[in-house]
Amino acid sequence: MRQMIGAFYSQAVSGRGLSILASAFVLSSCLGIVRAGPLDEDTERLIRHANLGNAKIGLSVIDLDTGEELASHGADSALIPASTMKLLTTGMALKVLGEDFTFRTELIVDESVSPPILIIRGDGDPALGDPAIFIDETPGVELGTLLDQIAMSLKAGGITSLSEVVIDDRVFDREYTHPAWPEDQLNRWYCAQVGGLNFHTNVINVYTKPSTGGTPIVEMIPDAYWVQMRVKAKSNRKSRDTAWVSRPTKANSFTVHGNVSAQSEIPVAVDTPPLFAGRVFAQALAERGIPVGTEGRDGYSAVRLWDVGDEFVESRVVAVITTPIADVLKRINTNSHNLYAEALLKRVGHEVTSDPGSWENGGAVLRMALSDALGADAAETTVISDGSGMSRENRVTANTFVGWLRSAARSDHWDTFSQSLAIPGEGTLRKRFTIDSLRNSLHAKSGYLTGTYALAGVLEHPRTKQRVGFSIMLNDVKVGSTSRNAKPFIDDVVEQIDAYLSEIAGDPAMGG
Repeated sequence: MRQMIGAFYSQAVSGRGLSILASAFVLSSCLGIVRAGPLDEDTERLIRHANLGNAKIGLSVIDLDTGEELASHGADSALIPASTMKLLTTGMALKVLGEDFTFRTELIVDESVSPPILIIRGDGDPALGDPAIFIDETPGVELGTLLDQIAMSLKAGGITSLSEVVIDDRVFDREYTHPAWPEDQLNRWYCAQVGGLNFHTNVINVYTKPSTGGTPIVEMIPDAYWVQMRVKAKSNRKSRDTAWVSRPTKANSFTVHGNVSAQSEIPVAVDTPPLFAGRVFAQALAERGIPVGTEGRDGYSAVRLWDVGDEFVESRVVAVITTPIADVLKRINTNSHNLYAEALLKRVGHEVTSDPGSWENGGAVLRMALSDALGADAAETTVISDGSGMSRENRVTANTFVGWLRSAARSDHWDTFSQSLAIPGEGTLRKRFTIDSLRNSLHAKSGYLTGTYALAGVLEHPRTKQRVGFSIMLNDVKVGSTSRNAKPFIDDVVEQIDAYLSEIAGDPAMGG
């Protein structure tokens, strides 16, 4: 994916409101009649031999084309979904925003003052400056390329200096951190704060390597001069590398701890991402010949967030940085990137309500989408806390997941949705399912929190194109020998489905 940047005239963008087509799929049951699915007996045998202790199991397998139930166990139990929650978030975003949606970060120059003001209008794009989106470029170069393009666009527009940089982040609220996320992990990349303007996935990459002296060498990207980086770590090439970085305060103040015995990269989440991003931009522009600030006011203090009462003459948009939704979906469902999922949830909330996107209005839209696709019961039994599954307050049933998959499979955006999911050997499935273990194509989303394991997705036969959707969730798995059995059990269920698909298609037996 390449983020595109170029000159544009200012355009008014109007919200399209919620437009979700009702799915023809309705979950139903035959009252008073219990019919065993063709895979129920095999599934129960796997459960009996899995040694999962007292773990809670939610499992549902259906034919996505006919709706036939193939296997079910605890399928109506609302369990913690972990990162499989992202299937609901991404599917809902496709329904609301559409396949052609593109995030747009606008750079606007207000020339009513001299030097002019640069307004960076965020759209919640989680991919802005993400090193993973640049292909065939070395670390550090990708950021320089993007910032070079921004500076060139300003210079092409005749801008040689700026009085200040104002970050218009009103697309989202300023509740950057979800209240249900674990406090002791808020410095980790997977708990990165979520802003209306995001940059470099809202983390600093800290690079450590041992030195001949006692203090290790520490560098960071982005190289932000205003960030306080204390080094309490020690160099010792003979010991195990235990380097880590803390950010205990609600400020961009970091400390490197532990022992440094080798080169390592440590991503650490920053505080107040929109302001951090603005300061990175201001520093980069100054380094490229466009100083920011006025007499007595340096580039650091000349960057601020949009304030109540601000009014600017938007004389022209000098550049727009764009990211298509398909690239965002891929990063979410293949790599399980939490920031991307949360930004998508909030962006949908803004799209529908025109208010700043939040976990509340994004969650409300997701509940509406569930009700529209699967009925009121599915919406009522689903607890929506966040969009990524990092929160342990989320609750979803296995039946809701497979119903959601079937609804997506019957929609116009199925190809985009399914192609965003991981395949064996890729993303979160890179170490699961060998090339010889499955005979059908698998697209799936995994999930993990301590004590929680999940996998949901679809298997498709290459010739008949029959598709089987599944959701498998394990909760309350004890750490130790029981937890070591969790992933193998889930994978065994998937391989059982795979064998069933091949058998009913008349394929020869494995090895035959």
